[in-house]
Amino acid sequence: MPRHQKSYHLIFFFLQPFFTLLYYLKNFRKPAAKNVMWLFTVFYAATFAIGAENAGSDIVRYVAEVSYLNHLNVDVNGLVAYYIDSGEFDILRTLLAYLVSTFTDNGFYLIIVFGVIYGYFFSRNMWYVLDRLQGRIKIFTKILVICLFLVIPIWNLNGFRFWTGAHIFVFGLLPFLFERKKRSLIWCLITPFVVHYSFIVTLVPLGVYLILGNRIKLYYVVFILSLFASTINIAKFNSFVETYAPENLADRSSSYRSEELVKDLREGEGKYDTDRVWYAKYYDVVLKYTLTAFLLFFYRSFRKTIATNKELLRLLSFILLFYSFANVLSSIPSGFRFLSIANLLTLSFITLYLQNYIFKRDLYRLSKIATPFLLFFILIAFRQSWYSISVMALIGNPITAIMTFGENISLNDIIKSL
Repeated sequence: MPRHQKSYHLIFFFLQPFFTLLYYLKNFRKPAAKNVMWLFTVFYAATFAIGAENAGSDIVRYVAEVSYLNHLNVDVNGLVAYYIDSGEFDILRTLLAYLVSTFTDNGFYLIIVFGVIYGYFFSRNMWYVLDRLQGRIKIFTKILVICLFLVIPIWNLNGFRFWTGAHIFVFGLLPFLFERKKRSLIWCLITPFVVHYSFIVTLVPLGVYLILGNRIKLYYVVFILSLFASTINIAKFNSFVETYAPENLADRSSSYRSEELVKDLREGEGKYDTDRVWYAKYYDVVLKYTLTAFLLFFYRSFRKTIATNKELLRLLSFILLFYSFANVLSSIPSGFRFLSIANLLTLSFITLYLQNYIFKRDLYRLSKIATPFLLFFILIAFRQSWYSISVMALIGNPITAIMTFGENISLNDIIKSL
């Protein structure tokens, strides 16, 4: 590409970010595509709207903390004391809030910083898969790719700590599974200590895989069992955590390990069920069982073919193992979030296989059956974006975003007011 053409995407983006994004998503093989995705995530953060449904979310507390720290005017020693008093095990979010607070009391600048970090890892994970797609893209592959973008989408920025941790974990994992780059696992190792402490549990399946390797038959049996026995003995689990985990980590995780909350969740009486309409309750469940059907089908029908491809063998082996852990963790509050990571990995595998290998008749039938379920997931996943995406994110540009900075209204609030 001639040098004078390299910055054209920046000009187009400056004029109209959303339509520039759509163009580069359609032409995802262009070199600038993943950076346009990154830029749009930052722009989305700059036009972020806190909708009525998000009034009690973590992002509200993060925004308010910047103003608090700015007026508190703490030094580094004060920051350390503040971090210790906060009870948090990981440090990134607190450090970012402090750095932003040194030059402003407007917490919406912190969301932009979140967008820079989140957008980088999100775009790199998406294009790690897209860059490996061969030939003309099939229709069903397009559906899978859309699902891939929506499993942990950019609007999950609302829960910055966990979902950024998810993308950083996957960022370190994919090069290891595909290219045997063990050095990339450093990203997986630092995630629980820097971004979100709960990712310490993800080191368990990773450690098991590093020790046992590609024992795909064993992982398949464990996966099947996890579908029928996906409950943790919460009393024994709490005893283990309180005995062996660092005191700070045990205290920080106590609210997630509450036996009363676990009981309510398993009986369908927890807040994750009662406060959500039916389609919001089940759209991710529909995706889980659709992908489970694919995993069972692939193992039964194509395990010999997959065994000859080291990349696919490593990916499928780890997916079966990780999904087993995620199924079990889903029986405790907030543990269901690990299913999204399992789904992201599974979609990566299915997308690559269905695009790059022969589409046999039985697989074609399964894809036709799965299509309406995946479309249902896509529809509802997009619906979730309304709570934080503003009109300015869709029709504005960086100049107009300055005029409404920190005062945007969510699409959901606008629609409800009509």
